[in-house]
Amino acid sequence: MEKVIRKNELKVLTKDRVGAIAELSKMISEKGVNIEDICVYTLGGDVAFYIVTDDNKKLSGILSKKGYRFEERQVVMLSLENRPGALQEVADKLKQENIDIKYLYGTTASCKGENTTIIFSSSDDEKAIEVLKFVLSLSDWAR
Repeated sequence: MEKVIRKNELKVLTKDRVGAIAELSKMISEKGVNIEDICVYTLGGDVAFYIVTDDNKKLSGILSKKGYRFEERQVVMLSLENRPGALQEVADKLKQENIDIKYLYGTTASCKGENTTIIFSSSDDEKAIEVLKFVLSLSDWAR
């Protein structure tokens, strides 16, 4: 089912070094927290993790105890059918409404027709959610 909701994401910064991803993901899994979406990239001498989990509160406590630098912020989570042009249609609609996408990442579905998840932050997340809920409600949206 296609849907759009507000979620919280954790942005975690750590030093760029071999094993940084392995270390953080092990710590998360050992505490029983499930990663729902993730984006990781290097930024200067740091590694930036953008993580959506099933228990951000628990993960925040773990990160604090371990001395990680992090912040929690709101993002938009959009579930879309995996089909050619779906993201382009969403981006065009947000452009028409003068909503600027600040950053975006997502997962892919293994098969065409399954859902994929897009996480993004924009210049007006509330308006983006309102617009996308309307678009998803249209009967001709999913082809």
